[in-house]
Amino acid sequence: MDLKLVHNELGNDWTEYERTLRDALKHPNQLLTLINNYIISNAGKQLRPALCILVAKLCGNVTNITYNCAAVCEIIHTATLLHDDVADNGNVRRGKPTVKAAFTPAASVLTGDYWLAQAMHLLIEKCNTDILSYFAQTIGELSEGEIIQMDKADKADTTMDDYYDIIARKTASLFIAAAKSGANSVNADAESISKVAQYAYHLGLAFQMKDDIFDYSPNLETGKIAGADLKERKITLPLLCAFANNPMAEKQIRELICEIENSPLTQTQISDKEKAIINKINEFVVENNGIEDSQKILENHVALAIEALEGFKECYAKETLIRFAEYVGTRKV
Repeated sequence: MDLKLVHNELGNDWTEYERTLRDALKHPNQLLTLINNYIISNAGKQLRPALCILVAKLCGNVTNITYNCAAVCEIIHTATLLHDDVADNGNVRRGKPTVKAAFTPAASVLTGDYWLAQAMHLLIEKCNTDILSYFAQTIGELSEGEIIQMDKADKADTTMDDYYDIIARKTASLFIAAAKSGANSVNADAESISKVAQYAYHLGLAFQMKDDIFDYSPNLETGKIAGADLKERKITLPLLCAFANNPMAEKQIRELICEIENSPLTQTQISDKEKAIINKINEFVVENNGIEDSQKILENHVALAIEALEGFKECYAKETLIRFAEYVGTRKV
């Protein structure tokens, strides 16, 4: 699926979203303007704002509130990445230097703060209280998910229930806010909002599961460094599936993970011992069908996302939302 083609197909709605985004971030300071332009010119998939607009089209006629909601989705998502790059010492994102690397760590944190503040301005000044509550809940869940993941990484004791809790908060929550706000922006009824929230929940889970599979797929050109999750002691779906298939080895593997220094993966920080541990765990995952079983679970969530759209009228928006779900299950980047 070509997401840029979807952006083009959305036509004026996408143009208005982009204008709203740029207007919300305008500032007279030259440095902030330079950083903002750098970020926008290196924008990623922009899946969340597209989701917001498509849900609005599914449920009614797009409004100016829809464009504001779509902009808020992208602003909040980008702000979290700006903060994450400092916390994770990330120097490259989507093949380009991060703001932290191209400017300074302080610039990345402070720009992230500014973007969050602008998101709140849009929500308070341009949206209703229901939409404000969706995103307020999401911002809390995003931070909670990261903190829970950090805590579990310290102990290397993440279970399947923990994993679902973490990815529901740190990934699915913003997908849900995007879908619910899009529906609310066109005055959709409560049942429709509930259905698109279910769609977004399963879509968000599947999206994160695919990212976690990438960590065990070094031959794919995903832009993600293979082994990065293990270097941070993140126990994700492929490893949890391997544990389920070989529970006798679980204790030993978890003990090995505890021997890894919990820090972001860079070429200078990983020791030969840690490389050997990561390679051994990767082999364990492959030998115990961790990747294959993860893909099956992911595909089930894709199916559940598509099922949630049943009952909506057949239209371009519904067709594209189904394609979105299928794309998430098969994407290579």
